[in-house]
Amino acid sequence: MITVRQLELSDVDQVVTRVADGLARDAAIQCLVNPFIATQLLTDSLSDVTDQTWVAERDGAVVGHLYGALLESESYGNGVWIGPDGVSFDNTDILSDLYSAAGASWIEHGALEHYVWTIDDIASTQPWYEMGFARMHMRGVLRLDDRHDHALPDGYSLRRGGVDDIEIAVALDDELDAVQRVGPSFSIGLDHSSKRDDLLETLDDPEVHHYIVQYGEHPVAQCITFPLPHRRGSFEHTLHLSAVTVDAEYRHQGVATAMIDAALRNARGAGFEYVETNWRVTNRRARNFWLSYGFEPTYVRLHRTIGLG
Repeated sequence: MITVRQLELSDVDQVVTRVADGLARDAAIQCLVNPFIATQLLTDSLSDVTDQTWVAERDGAVVGHLYGALLESESYGNGVWIGPDGVSFDNTDILSDLYSAAGASWIEHGALEHYVWTIDDIASTQPWYEMGFARMHMRGVLRLDDRHDHALPDGYSLRRGGVDDIEIAVALDDELDAVQRVGPSFSIGLDHSSKRDDLLETLDDPEVHHYIVQYGEHPVAQCITFPLPHRRGSFEHTLHLSAVTVDAEYRHQGVATAMIDAALRNARGAGFEYVETNWRVTNRRARNFWLSYGFEPTYVRLHRTIGLG
């Protein structure tokens, strides 16, 4: 008999053990997942969110837990985000019981977009598919080495950008949005009204590196890198790579590869050991590019929208 209830302080040690065991399993499946976990930090974090965490109990033992952070985003809507440390379950029926209880609370709070990051392994993803979730984004990881040495084609140059290049950043990011709007992604109807302000804030961050490729004086490509904040499953000294865009007229010439090579050489020189990036699963061109570059899939973001009807 399974009982689902909110977390109590006496449950925390069992949940921490389950999270640590889960990360160890993930790392056994994919060596680019970091199995290390600061157990005291997780213990303290769970102790602060007992009223937002559900556990499944059987015969006095915890057999599952579920925690999701309620976040409102202009791009992703009013939703709940479940990280690799936010869930454990011994079987699909236990997940079903946990999600039924937690999901009802999230929906009461108006969170109708539900997201979960889980290792891209069928034993971990299939139970979520049965809860109505579908694949949305992939996380790819690459260990940095000295192989990144492709040169830009003749006529192209690379420079560092910044806040003065905001118009370039917005225009090239619009190119990325245009790619996502067509099939099979069909990412239409997203709110991009805060894009300019978000990019200004990003470019103003001293830890952010903005790379711009020019053909003559014309900017044709960009990418952004920054140190990845601490998160479960990621290694220390990891760089995040994003906003990789090449103007449609200048694609298929090796521009993106050479630009990323330069960014990763700089990162390796600065002491970074890994790099992570994300791509939409429906963007086949991006998927094929990142896999051919050497990134390996680790976690997949699953998504479900709760209907109002």
